[in-house]
Amino acid sequence: MAAEPILRIAVMLLVAQIPFEVRYTWLGLTNLQWTFLLVAVSGAPLLAKNWKQLASDRLVQATALFISIQWMAAAAAPEFHTNAIKGAARFTVGFAILALFRCLTHRGRLYRIWAIAAGIAAAYALAEYGGFGVPWFFRNEEFYLGQVRRLSGSFEYPNTAAAYYAVSLPLVYWSSLRSLLKWAVIFMLWTVLILTFSKGALVVVLLVLLAGGWQAALKMLGTGVAAYGVLLPLNPYMFEPIQGPAQNLIGAEYKIPWNKLHQQPGVDDQIHIEIRNTGRSTWRGSGLWRVGIAYRWLNTETEKFLDAPALVTTLPHNIPAGHSADVLVRFRTPSVPGKYLLAIELFSRDLDWFSRTGVVPAMILADIGPSEAREVGMADLSRWYQRGEDERAITASVDRESLWRAAIEMFKAHPFGVGPDNYRLQYGKYLGALRWDTRVYSNNLYLEILTGSGIVGLAAFVLMLVSVRWRLEAGSLILVVFLVHGLVDVFLMTTPIYFAFWISLANVSPDAKLQAS
Repeated sequence: MAAEPILRIAVMLLVAQIPFEVRYTWLGLTNLQWTFLLVAVSGAPLLAKNWKQLASDRLVQATALFISIQWMAAAAAPEFHTNAIKGAARFTVGFAILALFRCLTHRGRLYRIWAIAAGIAAAYALAEYGGFGVPWFFRNEEFYLGQVRRLSGSFEYPNTAAAYYAVSLPLVYWSSLRSLLKWAVIFMLWTVLILTFSKGALVVVLLVLLAGGWQAALKMLGTGVAAYGVLLPLNPYMFEPIQGPAQNLIGAEYKIPWNKLHQQPGVDDQIHIEIRNTGRSTWRGSGLWRVGIAYRWLNTETEKFLDAPALVTTLPHNIPAGHSADVLVRFRTPSVPGKYLLAIELFSRDLDWFSRTGVVPAMILADIGPSEAREVGMADLSRWYQRGEDERAITASVDRESLWRAAIEMFKAHPFGVGPDNYRLQYGKYLGALRWDTRVYSNNLYLEILTGSGIVGLAAFVLMLVSVRWRLEAGSLILVVFLVHGLVDVFLMTTPIYFAFWISLANVSPDAKLQAS
C-alpha cells in the first residue's frame, strides 16, 4: 500500500512515545495524540482493505459492542454530558487502535521497540529522581508518601508510571533484547517500580510472574529483590520499618513579624522571615539541589491559586539541620484588587513546595486595593491553618474503601451508568462532601466501568475479554497485569496506559486471515 512506509514509522513512533507524553499541547493535542492521528490517517487504507475480515473478527465485534454501549451511556448521562462524550471518544480511539493493530504482523519488532522505550524511560526516571531531569516537561507537581517523594519519571502521576513499568516487566523478559541489556532494563524497571511506592503494581507483577512459570519467576523475583536491596540503605522510608520511626527528612518552621497586609495591586514588597531547619537534610543555597523561597497567592473568594510568576529568593547560605537563618523575602502583589492569602514557603527543584510533604507554610492575609495605603498587623488565621481538617473537603488521599462505597451507591442510583469518565465528577456527592478532587477515579477498573455505563457496559467489557485467545506470551501477560492491577486502580482514561492496553489487546493472537502490512 502507498502509505505503508509512513504507517510503519508512525506505529513505531507511537509505541516509542507511550512513556513520554509531554504536558504541553499544540491545538489541544499532545505529542502522543498527534502521533496517533498520523497512525490513523496512514493506516486508513489498511483498514479499508481488511474491513470485511475485521467485521468478522470476534474480538473486534465484542469491542464494537462495548464502544456502542459507552456512547449510549454518554447520551443518557444524567449530567456532565460533554465530559461523558469525551470519555466515549477516548474509548473509540482505543477501538481504532485495536482495529488497526489487528492488521499488523510485525509484533516482535513493536515489542522490541516497547522494551527499548521502557529501558530509556526507566533510565530517565532514575536520573530525574536524582535531580537530573526536566519534571516540568511532563507534570506540574510532585507527589509524596509522607516525607518521601514518589517517583513519577516521565509520567504525570506515580501510579501511571507504576502501571507502565509493571506491564513492561514481563514484556522485556520475553523480548528479543540481548541478555545483558535485557537484565539491565529489568533491574532498572524493578528499581523505578519500587520507587513509585505503588503496592498494587508490585503485588500484581509478583502474581503474574508466578503464573508465567517458576523459572522465569525465580529470575525476575531475584532481580526485584536485588533492586530492593540496593535501594534499602539509600531510602530512609524503606528502612524505617526496621529501625523504627525516623525524624522527618524535610521539616521547617517559619517565624514572621506580621501576618496581615494592606497594599496596592502590582507593587513589590518584602518581609523578614526567620526559617529554622527542623529536618535531617541540609538546605543548599546554590547548586543542583538548591533550596529556595517563593510564594503563591490564593484568592480567598474563589479559593484558587493565581497563575502568575513569583519572585524567587535564594538562601543566604547552606542551612544545616537544626540551624536557622533570617531571610528577606521579596514578593509582588496581585495586579487585580481583592482579598488574598499569601503563602510563603521553601521549595526544591521546579517549585516543588515543602508543603507537599506536610510542612505548613507561612501565611499572610492580604487586602489588595488601589486606595490601600501599606499597613501591616496581626490577624487570626486559624481557620486557614485548619481548613484541611474539614471532613467534607475530600482530597486525593481519600481511601479506596470510601471510593468503592461511593461507586456502589452511584450504581444503585444509576444502574445504567452516569456516563463514561463521570465517576470522578460525582463521587463526592455520595460521600457527603461539599468539594472533592475531580482527578480521582474509583481506584477499581470494573467499578469505574460499572458506574460509567452500568451493568450492561461491564458485561460488554467482560465479553470483550472472553473473546481474547489467551496464550502464555508477552501480550497476554501484559493484559493480565493490567486487568489484575485494575482491581485497585484505573487507567483506561490515562492516555499512555490506555494506548498500551489497546495495543496489547490487539496483539494477542490476531486473526491470521487479515491482510497484514
